[in-house]
Amino acid sequence: MRARRLATSFALPALAVLLLSGCDSGTTAPGPAPSPTARQAGPPTGPENRSLWTLIGTDGKTIETLADDDPDVTAIRRTVVLHSGTVDDRSSASVTRSVKSEFAFYGSEFRKALDAQSYGTKVTALFRDNALATRQQKVAWYRSTVYRDRRTAKAEMDTVFEFTAGDPAYLKKGGLAVGTPYTEHCTLSLAKQGGTWVITGIRRTPLERPAPKPAAR
Repeated sequence: MRARRLATSFALPALAVLLLSGCDSGTTAPGPAPSPTARQAGPPTGPENRSLWTLIGTDGKTIETLADDDPDVTAIRRTVVLHSGTVDDRSSASVTRSVKSEFAFYGSEFRKALDAQSYGTKVTALFRDNALATRQQKVAWYRSTVYRDRRTAKAEMDTVFEFTAGDPAYLKKGGLAVGTPYTEHCTLSLAKQGGTWVITGIRRTPLERPAPKPAAR
C-alpha cells in the first residue's frame, strides 16, 4: 500500500514542485511509462538485480539494456546523485551556498527559467525564515532511459530525506515533523552539453511519508 500523500501547501518541497513541475526546458522526447520497480542506488549485487537503464529510440521502444558501468549511465548517475544530495542536504546556514551549487547541475535554459521565477531567492528565504535543515537518507532508482543519440536522457528516482530542524509553527502548519522520513519521486530530463550531462528539467510528486504502524493490541 502506498504511503498517504502529504498536504504540501506549506512544505519546503511544495515550493520546488511549484517551480519545477512542468518546467521542462529541454527538448527531450517523452519516454516510456515508468516501471514500478525500484532498487537502492549502487552496483548490482546478484543476477536478480539487472540494470535499470535502457537505450531507446525516438519511438520510445527499447533498443538494448545498458550496463551500470556504461560511460553515459555512470555520468548521468553521478550528476543526479550529486544534485539530489545538494538539494536534500541544506540548512538555514548553508542554503545560499547550497543553491549556488545546485544551479551548477542545470543547463543554461533551465537556470534562466528558475531565475525568472526567483527560485533561489525563495528557497533561501524559506530556509532562513523558518530555521530549516534537511538531510538526505537514501535514494532509489527506477527504470531510466538514454536516447539513441546519447545526447538526451530521462532518470527516474525516489529521494528520501528528513527535516532535522525547523520552526515548530511552520512544521506544524505544513503537517511536517522533525526526524520523519519523507519520500519524493523525481523524473529528471538531462542533456549532454559540451561533453557534460546537465539537468534540463525536473518533475516531482507530492511528498509521501511512511504509513502509520498498526496500534499494538
